[in-house]
Amino acid sequence: MKNSSYAYDPVSISGSVSNFTYEAIEPGVVSKFINGVIDARYPDLSGHQQRIRKSTALFAQQIGLSTEDTELLSVGAGMHDIGKLSISDYILNKPSQLTLSEIMLIKQHTEMGCKLLSPLNLDSRITEIVLYHHENYDGTGYPEGISGDEIPLLARAVRILDSFDALTMDRPYHKGVNADEALQIIRRDSQYYDPHLLELFAKMKLL
Repeated sequence: MKNSSYAYDPVSISGSVSNFTYEAIEPGVVSKFINGVIDARYPDLSGHQQRIRKSTALFAQQIGLSTEDTELLSVGAGMHDIGKLSISDYILNKPSQLTLSEIMLIKQHTEMGCKLLSPLNLDSRITEIVLYHHENYDGTGYPEGISGDEIPLLARAVRILDSFDALTMDRPYHKGVNADEALQIIRRDSQYYDPHLLELFAKMKLL
């Protein structure tokens, strides 16, 4: 027996679909969604990303970024570690020293994150943060080993923010240090960071 309430006209449906237009999703909305997903699985990682995101406004002001770049820095910082969703809980939460193969897998999170975001067609400055936030100024970072100004500016900024917050976090494999100690460590390893941005960051933290 047919139920007339479910009857449909294929022609009218086809016509309505053809007239439907998709609107681009705001990057900020994407960031909130991603952090909701990450928070459900790794609350510590979500907290790490959100602390960095909150630091971006003042750092962007110190750097002299435009309003647009400030927003993109905030969005990118708030999702920079999304690729870690592709890595097992065992490795991410391992309390002992990682093996070489596990370290290599962790290092893939930048490329994995960029791949996860690729269908969204986000601004390239956002995906560059995800892909390049572990590149070192001296060329010893990953995934591509690029150096200096070859590394996009916003990724260089997140490199500093990421390192500082990671040093102050309690993690399964190390106890976090205080802010002063974290800044000292970053200055000791200054070859990894853009020297101009590092100086501005240090001034910001000493205010």
